[in-house]
Amino acid sequence: MKIFAYVAGTLILAAVISPWLYQLGKGLAEVTAEKQTNGMIRYVAEAAGRADFPKFFDRALMLSALVLLFPLTAWLRLGRAPGSYRDTPWSLRLPDNVVVADRGQPLRRNPYGWLQLATGLILAGGLLLLSGWLMLQAGCFVWKDATESTRGVVNKVPQAIDWAKSLKKVIPGAVVVALVEELLFRGVLLGIFLRAMRVTPAVFSLSFLFAFVHFLQPPVQVKIPDPEASSAGFFLLSQIFARFGSPMELASSFTVLMAVGLVLAYARVRTASLWLPIGLHLGWVVGVGIFKATTWPVGGLPEATRIFVGPTLREGLLPLSVVMVTGVLVHLMTRVPEPTASYRS
Repeated sequence: MKIFAYVAGTLILAAVISPWLYQLGKGLAEVTAEKQTNGMIRYVAEAAGRADFPKFFDRALMLSALVLLFPLTAWLRLGRAPGSYRDTPWSLRLPDNVVVADRGQPLRRNPYGWLQLATGLILAGGLLLLSGWLMLQAGCFVWKDATESTRGVVNKVPQAIDWAKSLKKVIPGAVVVALVEELLFRGVLLGIFLRAMRVTPAVFSLSFLFAFVHFLQPPVQVKIPDPEASSAGFFLLSQIFARFGSPMELASSFTVLMAVGLVLAYARVRTASLWLPIGLHLGWVVGVGIFKATTWPVGGLPEATRIFVGPTLREGLLPLSVVMVTGVLVHLMTRVPEPTASYRS
């Protein structure tokens, strides 16, 4: 319950600070528009200038999760006498009555870390982009610079594709997201869950939490009346929760997110490290971003098609099958670490 209280607190804090973050970002963009600044500040300012309010809310959500992580760790330490936990993932303590595996699964030094990161990146990104290419051939998507899809549907908004610009736009954000989210979800939170319950329920519980948090995305083209108003974040939050009333979105999007969370958590348990999960996460984020930057979804497809293919590579049964195949390959390419005195599943 404390974890879900942490999620609720994160949402509320994000709703409170997102208008302030929006004003700060837009102000920075205006101030640096005609001034010479260093590369990092200019990059942040240009990104803030392009971003809409939902993007600021997303970053506020990430910031809130990190800020509230410190009170969460203090809260979890209440009610337990001091002890030695040097072998636990983050030296956190849980009440005795909820601890099944006293020490959980410590993160270990991984001599094949960089290899696993690169393998995860190529595996996840490659399979996802391959599925995207198949959907292009099936006429579900069209290249932005093409005149029509493979099925002859006219591209109403043709535009040139700048691959270098797309990569420059997608990769930095993808690296940050993969690192931060893996440290938070598969590092800190899964470490806590593995000490509070056995491996299988821990993996499923965290994956549900991961899917829930990532499903909290605003509807496409949502309109915020006044992004600078103090209530703007709560207005957006109400629009986000309205998505849970759509069975189609739950079926096509939430299940994919749940599967992604399961594969990432399983990769962390199988390797006792974060290298492979970070690589997989990075591959998926880069794949989704590049495909979105270079293609348009084709409109007018039969309603039943939405079950298999959504407007992005994050929705539908086809992306779900790609994630499941990736999970099978992760299972085949890894081995369970040898049990030690500090790890009992």
